[in-house]
Amino acid sequence: LVYLLDHQYTRKGLAWSRLKSADAARVSALQEVARRLDCEILLALADVHESWSSEDEGHWGGGYRRRGGSRRWGNDDESDYEEEHGDEGASTPELIDLMDSDIELRHWIGSRERFEAIAGGVDDDEVCYTKPSVEMEPFQSEHEGYMGNWGNTVDRWYHRAAVVLWPRERDFVIRAKAAPRWAIAEIKKALSAGDVEKARGMARRLAPFWSQVAHREEGRGFLEQTLAVSAGLDNPERAAALLQPFTLERLTPRAAPRLVSLSDRYGLEWCRAILQSWASGNRRDPGDRRAAWVASLPNLCRPLCARGSAHGLDLARWLVTDEWARIVEQWKPLREHADPRLVLEASARTSKPILGLLESSLISDNPGLHGEMLRFLTSSDTDYPTGSLVELLRTARKTRAGAALRDLGLAPLHAHCVQAITTRLRAPVRDKDNWSMAPPGRCTCGLCGTLARFLAAPDQMRFEWPLPQDQRAHIHRIVDAHDLPVSHVTRRTGRPYTLVLMKTDALFAREAAERQVWERDLQWLMSAARAL
Repeated sequence: LVYLLDHQYTRKGLAWSRLKSADAARVSALQEVARRLDCEILLALADVHESWSSEDEGHWGGGYRRRGGSRRWGNDDESDYEEEHGDEGASTPELIDLMDSDIELRHWIGSRERFEAIAGGVDDDEVCYTKPSVEMEPFQSEHEGYMGNWGNTVDRWYHRAAVVLWPRERDFVIRAKAAPRWAIAEIKKALSAGDVEKARGMARRLAPFWSQVAHREEGRGFLEQTLAVSAGLDNPERAAALLQPFTLERLTPRAAPRLVSLSDRYGLEWCRAILQSWASGNRRDPGDRRAAWVASLPNLCRPLCARGSAHGLDLARWLVTDEWARIVEQWKPLREHADPRLVLEASARTSKPILGLLESSLISDNPGLHGEMLRFLTSSDTDYPTGSLVELLRTARKTRAGAALRDLGLAPLHAHCVQAITTRLRAPVRDKDNWSMAPPGRCTCGLCGTLARFLAAPDQMRFEWPLPQDQRAHIHRIVDAHDLPVSHVTRRTGRPYTLVLMKTDALFAREAAERQVWERDLQWLMSAARAL
């Protein structure tokens, strides 16, 4: 039960002894209720957010000012608006219907007048009040005007206070929902006291909601604490349920020894299944965090492989193999992308992760995988961009030195890049009257065949092509998707209209710029040969 008090309080002003007028009397009554029903009772700050539909009355002015597509108001905005617009006889929007609301409770105070580090949302059917929030002064408001698909809306935020009650028998569950770290600490206390059955019972009570709340706890060391508790439960099912909400990015070098202990306790296959669930969760949203985690994987593999642990070594190998398979899987659709610039940019961003995997394969004593990576990167079938490989070598040179750099075994990559760039530079510079260019090879339809013949013709700059609208659209998409140096416009005379294709001077400018890049890369490669 969450009862919202009539007054707004700050964190410093919220205390059992500082409640105002009617709030104090009602709280006193609720304290008696809590005593009779054996309930926990706490005070908390309540952040209330309400969204209302509204109608404007008159015009905007006074305490309101526009920010982008919205208008906000509040005491801190009044002077700013008056400086800009003056007092124009302001009116506020008329609120019509409450469309949505949410409440978060934070800074809980128990009977000992001490703040507890708990925060969490509440459901609408748990909340009651005597004074609705709309009758109070919001600390912030924002108005969104009519946008065509929806009408006027007003969002308001309030700092209220609340009394919170729940049956004492549900104390662990209620607090665990709001503070997952606290829940793990309570289970750890039970284990430290030798009461394993009590700890298992607490873990069982977490099961219905744990996956929804545990991922919100971002504090440092939370995974390590949960790993330790999971081992202490000596129950693989309960341990797996506690660990399920985590992701690979949370796995740090400090957690590695705990992970090895779990594999010793519950078995290698059990531990692999946990890692697999974390990896699968990450695949839904890899992002920059995943790339950074893979780049730092050597730091995790070292403690996993320390002390000669066979399980730790196997887990490290599994992580490296799985992450490499993910990169290969991502490359397959990427290489089919029409625009080579995007392919180059995307592959260059994997330089640090690939370096992390190459180093981790050596740390985990897996030279076969290390060789497989190098063969993949240098294979003509893979068609990995030479420019991205040069970027990988540059990154290695910047981030490693001496033996650490040489031990990566990047000499085959270096030799591959030198040979590929040397071959390109030996090709003659394009003649000024040579307008041929490599056609895009992804589409094999008849239209693209005609386009390919035009592109490959060295003496044909212009091509007028009568085509229906859908066929013109296809050629437009092909030219744009591959960023071809060809202008393409439709001359809207006759039937069907004529698509006019014209090769541009960008063909020569791009090749000249590309050759300059190759020359710079080759010069750098030669200077870095001894270090690599």
